[in-house]
Amino acid sequence: MNILILLILQPCLMIQLLDGLIVVEYQFVDYNNIQFALTCKTQFWCLIGFGSTYSNADIIRMSNVNGVLKIEDTLEQNKISFTSPTVDAQQDIYVLDALINDTYIFSSFLKSTNSDDPTDELIDSYNNVEMFYAINEKSIDFDTYTQFGRFQLQTYQCHYTCATCYGPFAYQCTMCNDNSIQVLNGQCNSNYYNNVTELLNKQILIKDEFILQWEYDKNDNIILQIEIFSCDWFGLGFNNDKMENTDMLLITIETITINNDKGYYVQIDDMFGTQNTAPLSDTQLFGTQDWILDGFTYNNVTDLLVIRVHRKLVTSDKYDFDFSQKKDTLSIYAFGLNGQQYHSANRGAFQFELSKNNQSYQEDYWDKLVHNGHVILMLLFWSFISDVGIFYGRQLKSYPKYVRVHGMIFLFLSIVTYFFVFGMISQQQKRIQQLGYQETKIILHFILGVVILLIMTTQIFLGLLARNNLESNNGTYLIYKVKYIHKYLGYLLYIITKIQVIIGITIYDSSYIGLFIIYYVLLFLIKFTIEMLYYYQVSAMSRKRIKYSQIEQDQQTLYESIIEKLNTGTPYQEMIEDYPKITYIILREAVYDVSDFNHPGGQYIFRKIKGREVGRYFYGSYPIKDTKLHKHSQFAINYIETRYLGDFKNESCPMLYTVSDFKKPSHVWTLQEIKSMGTNVSLFKFINQDFKVNQTIQGVQWFGRYFYIKPYGIGIDFQERPYTAVSCLSEMNIKYRYELIEYLKSKDWTKPLPQLPQLSNILQFVIKKYNGQKNLSKFIHTASHKRFEITGPYGFGLELDDHSSGVHYVFCQGTGVLPFLDLCDYLLRKAIFSIMYQDGLPIQQQYNSLDKFKLILCVSSKTQILGYPILQDLEYLSGQYNLNLFEFHITKLHYTKRDIQDKLKYQAAKVYVCGFQQFEDDLIELLQQCGVDSRYIVQI
Repeated sequence: MNILILLILQPCLMIQLLDGLIVVEYQFVDYNNIQFALTCKTQFWCLIGFGSTYSNADIIRMSNVNGVLKIEDTLEQNKISFTSPTVDAQQDIYVLDALINDTYIFSSFLKSTNSDDPTDELIDSYNNVEMFYAINEKSIDFDTYTQFGRFQLQTYQCHYTCATCYGPFAYQCTMCNDNSIQVLNGQCNSNYYNNVTELLNKQILIKDEFILQWEYDKNDNIILQIEIFSCDWFGLGFNNDKMENTDMLLITIETITINNDKGYYVQIDDMFGTQNTAPLSDTQLFGTQDWILDGFTYNNVTDLLVIRVHRKLVTSDKYDFDFSQKKDTLSIYAFGLNGQQYHSANRGAFQFELSKNNQSYQEDYWDKLVHNGHVILMLLFWSFISDVGIFYGRQLKSYPKYVRVHGMIFLFLSIVTYFFVFGMISQQQKRIQQLGYQETKIILHFILGVVILLIMTTQIFLGLLARNNLESNNGTYLIYKVKYIHKYLGYLLYIITKIQVIIGITIYDSSYIGLFIIYYVLLFLIKFTIEMLYYYQVSAMSRKRIKYSQIEQDQQTLYESIIEKLNTGTPYQEMIEDYPKITYIILREAVYDVSDFNHPGGQYIFRKIKGREVGRYFYGSYPIKDTKLHKHSQFAINYIETRYLGDFKNESCPMLYTVSDFKKPSHVWTLQEIKSMGTNVSLFKFINQDFKVNQTIQGVQWFGRYFYIKPYGIGIDFQERPYTAVSCLSEMNIKYRYELIEYLKSKDWTKPLPQLPQLSNILQFVIKKYNGQKNLSKFIHTASHKRFEITGPYGFGLELDDHSSGVHYVFCQGTGVLPFLDLCDYLLRKAIFSIMYQDGLPIQQQYNSLDKFKLILCVSSKTQILGYPILQDLEYLSGQYNLNLFEFHITKLHYTKRDIQDKLKYQAAKVYVCGFQQFEDDLIELLQQCGVDSRYIVQI
């Protein structure tokens, strides 16, 4: 035997075991030798054995021993269990190739089918061989295995047209099995079917790539003639649109060389698809091979093969399709190119019009499918499923993935609509060409259908654009325009489709109109009820912590860590850096995780509010940059309560003290006095006997924190708004500040220090009046309502702690100076005590915080600046005594980039911005243009 020829032979049959963990390829080289190629996904060992049991089994083992691949002929002699087999003294295998890589071990070898070694298995090339396999994926230990199983080696018989042969192929026949068949050019050919001629029926598949012809003969046979371009294999499946449970004809085409002449060998197999994987032959399923190859021709010029086969219309094989039904059937085809076993995209379905060669003609299957699908699915989708999609998009915005569900429903609905609408257009071309002669309802149905397709296409584009923008952290407010167009086009599409359905019903069967009118009335009532519930809103759900399963223990620890750090005063920026993947927000005192929620306004909103107290935005009293004011619904409150983590507690807040530990305090305050402080600006004093208010705040972390105020009472519909408490403008603080400055001027340290203001039950705010319908500030200024619900303090304020240092800039406008007045009052007291300490007074009281801290306040105002005496005194003392505590600038209303650069002469630790929305937006943009990191910009 020529070994060089054997080395280039490739085994033609393949068995994959354990989903490809072991692959066995083989072919009979001649009657005395079989070639194997064994591939194992392991780095240790695997084996194949001959026989139904492992007792005295002939085994070929492949193993990786210290990087050397060994292929050994072995014998298993243990009758009780599988153990490491013994290596045969006589090795009856011939190794052709061997390979080790990081994933597989591989070898190709020859084994004798009739070895004289008594321990070797004799292989009958005409009978299937029972075999087993084993593999160890974890170690080189030969006494253990990780996988074990059995399989069957399919040996070859002569081609079914052969009586005797020297190989399994038709061209290897030496004698045919029927007197009417003779060996012709190396193949068995029947004289009756030898000619390749035109048949009665012809069907072109895939733009002339395949031509199928068929007819029935007088002997109850169906004859198929297939004209195809050169390929490796071609398959037909009958009476199904998928491979599962489908009778198939497989044509295998191989290029062969005989006497140095290139030719083709064609083999046909009767197959059956048990599932959507490679089909099995009928003989493997204990059926029969019923297709017979009649002949084929090949044209060297056109590269076309014409193959003719025949089969009985009805066979005794249960795996064969009954062609005697003579009905049109949906069939499938596939083909493989360039040696590929998988068809990939080379597949399709077609209508096999069997009735053309028979008197009985039935309606085209495809036409029926398109017509029924158009009627049933369009009715179902646009009468029901579209309402479900709208419900998700409108009423279920609190559902985390509502955007995707809404989008997927309408995308699927649109795809099916395109399919069946264009299918109907294809069917009804003649009617469309004569549209002017049709009934009015048919004309209207067609016109509305075109309009629906146009709107639907636009909606898909707008919906995808909106979804991508909403789910992106880099989205913008511009998407609101797209959303509004998408919304109102959706309403228009909804109305048109409902009209279209009614028209379609009248065309199909007008007797159903009454039933659908009843359905639409019920549908309208249901939608109206849902809208009313959505509009008037149901009560909020009770707050419950997120529940954790055992597998989420790490997540629970993470949440507890967030709450702990918030309540121990961890700086905001540090919190954001420590928890980059958790989107948590604070609403009043409650902390919520909204990481998995799709915000209806866009995910970019979470980027702006992550880690912040969001009440001002949530209740619609203040807009986020590039958004509009929006009051969140009760449904939103219900949802957010399901994401509750814990409380951001203010129990140690020095601003408020409860009078009694045994009585739950009431947060209803009475408006006691309104004192004008200028045009449309007033100081409001509220009193509550359940609280004591600290007029001189200890510590600095509470500066800038705010309270929520709303009218108390039934039927008063005003949105609560946040206002910063201004303790420094109370009468007690004004008096204390005056006495302290006079004490400094006298420089008589023998006198007692002025006493700090005592606790009181008065909480005061400075509020500017804005005109507008249902404006809370205007309502408070009327002084007609006396009782208000005031809760707080909330938020992070100015985000200061006792160790804050560096230069802090403030750019504010009008009443925007108010959140900083208590800080300036604190710095003024710090300045006074620092001066007195330098002059020999040993007491600094509590003003040791904010060491190496400097505040530069830039106020843009045309009117009187609130708290101006405090700012004036602080600026004077800081400059006169070189304390470097404070700078004060009164600037023009509108800044330029040059103005900002002139002010930012020091490295900024923080830059505060407070004023009208447009003022803040413009200023933040200018600050970023000047190189200020957005992390150091704080909107108050």
